[in-house]
Amino acid sequence: MSNRLNPRAVDQLLPAKRASLTGSAEVLRALPRRERRRVGPFVFFDHFGPHLAQPGAMDVPPHPHVGLQTVSYLFSGAIEHRDSLGSVQVIRPGDVNWMTAGRGITHAETVVPGAEPLHGIQTWVALPQERRKIAPAFQHFSAEMLPRVTYPGAEVRVVAGELDGPASPVPTFQPLTYLDLRLQPGTELALPVAADHELALYTAAGEVTLAGTAVGPGVLAMLDSSGAALHLRSAAGARAVLVGGAPLPEPTVIWWNFIVDSIEEGKECEAQWKAGRFPLVPGFD
Repeated sequence: MSNRLNPRAVDQLLPAKRASLTGSAEVLRALPRRERRRVGPFVFFDHFGPHLAQPGAMDVPPHPHVGLQTVSYLFSGAIEHRDSLGSVQVIRPGDVNWMTAGRGITHAETVVPGAEPLHGIQTWVALPQERRKIAPAFQHFSAEMLPRVTYPGAEVRVVAGELDGPASPVPTFQPLTYLDLRLQPGTELALPVAADHELALYTAAGEVTLAGTAVGPGVLAMLDSSGAALHLRSAAGARAVLVGGAPLPEPTVIWWNFIVDSIEEGKECEAQWKAGRFPLVPGFD
């Protein structure tokens, strides 16, 4: 059997670290970090909740982005998105909000009070260098629009990319993998994956054993680079996401909320924000 068909192994276990947002909100941040800056084009990965859906739990005031796409995905609860294009969209479990910053956008997110406990994932996808200055855009895809692939004891939602044929309707500028895995107790699963993608599995709840290595809650498991399958097992059940994609070529610099070609460009974007030259989000003073 060739290496392309062998199951991938865990190369490195990286526990997410606590990080503060605005107010009292805290998240578990898996990317970026000193040990690993990105997985494919995914350069940022926050896991928030579960916690009560109340003001301050996940209220992020208007802030800018350049050169990337923000991806909001919820397991439970609800968040309202607003941006400088005039978009207003509540995201609910299983939906995906996919915002393209391009040459510049401002957005804000606020928790919807009274909903179920808030629990989800926020990621950033770096745009390819030739696409970083495209026009900003926002797209919402309801849970019903995203394919679900069922296996014995498991359900996998295809947030981006494809799985065993079914493909997500989310348009991307590069090959991506983003899968939401819901594993029942006692599940054993062989999952096909793109052999040329950099991949990482993050366990949001429960524990997953991947090729014999246990990946506990709040841990990002970097996978080795050979193989077109994952062998997963969960004794007690788990919720996890698999993210990655084709390796991102340089130059790629993360400076604050921007993906740019150089530190100097990042500093200039930050200066433009401080000078009030980014577009405003309607409804925010």
